[in-house]
Amino acid sequence: MGISKIRSKWVDIAKGITIAALVLIHIDYTFPDSKLFPISVLLGGVWRTPVFFIIGGFFIKEEKLISPIAFIKRKIETLYLPLLYFVIPAVLLHNVFFNIGWYDTASDYGNKIISYWSAGEFIKNIILSVCLAGREPIMGAMWFVYVLFMALSAFSIISYVLKKIFKEYKQYEIIRLIVLLTLCVASCTATRLYDFTIPRFNNTLTAIWLIYCGYKIKNQLQWRFDNIYILLLAAVILYHNATIVGGVGLNVNYYNDAITLTIASVAALYVVCFISKKIEKNAVGTFFALCGNSSFYILALHFVGYKLCTYFLMLCGADVSLSALKAPTGNSTLFLILYFICALLFPLGFRWVFRKIKGWVKQQILQLQS
Repeated sequence: MGISKIRSKWVDIAKGITIAALVLIHIDYTFPDSKLFPISVLLGGVWRTPVFFIIGGFFIKEEKLISPIAFIKRKIETLYLPLLYFVIPAVLLHNVFFNIGWYDTASDYGNKIISYWSAGEFIKNIILSVCLAGREPIMGAMWFVYVLFMALSAFSIISYVLKKIFKEYKQYEIIRLIVLLTLCVASCTATRLYDFTIPRFNNTLTAIWLIYCGYKIKNQLQWRFDNIYILLLAAVILYHNATIVGGVGLNVNYYNDAITLTIASVAALYVVCFISKKIEKNAVGTFFALCGNSSFYILALHFVGYKLCTYFLMLCGADVSLSALKAPTGNSTLFLILYFICALLFPLGFRWVFRKIKGWVKQQILQLQS
């Protein structure tokens, strides 16, 4: 999502698998879980967001990282502004969503009840959105982009400061590792031991550590993700963590501890990337690569995709809730499949149409200028 102009298909596939897992977990469906086979956790509950953050560090370059002004300016262009292009219109349409039935005053939207806004509340929420604190339900998944932007920016600033203090390379690297791990531990400790979690702050400290892990794995350790024995080891670690520890919720900074999070997330990363490389040359891989390349759009619009699928099911006579934020499957496997497909295809279609319109407008402007 705006990390680099250089694209690797298998990385896009890994991002596509991860974003697909996020879409799947956001569907309100009760999987046939058991103690030995916690399917919902294995399908993404334990790894989807951490893996996405780790991949976010894959194409960071040290020389750019330690130049925070240019680095953050680039992230404003590729993450922050595109985020606002989706969030601000959604905020402006808040009351419209009530009028068309997408919201109601009785449903639970992220553990809170919402209502119509006054003019003052519109202004307040636009300001909150611009100040990295937007919480419009239909854009609920965009917390990830807020945190990713803040984590990348903080990573750059921390690296710059430490580089100024510690000139010797090895010392700088060791101190940076200690500092970033300490921040993650402090974040987890505040959440788990003291129930003290500042939204978009605690999980930003966690995200910096995960991004750093991805940066080290891809750029310095140069993992190839092609060793079958490491795959088997990673699969065992991932399975054991899923059955004993359970899922994580980085949106509320919920995870067992920093060490378990790191080991399990890296194990999951290896499994996902190994699979991605294996399917790189077939049609399935191509589709997931398209999803990964369009992950920003899927993240922003998959809840809208759920709504469109709900309209279709209502037209077919199904009794489903239009105001529910998560896709209301009623535990129907058919509905699960339909919602999943729609939540992926709608953002892909939106992106294609948007780019066609954008290209046409640019062409018309050039013709007028000539």
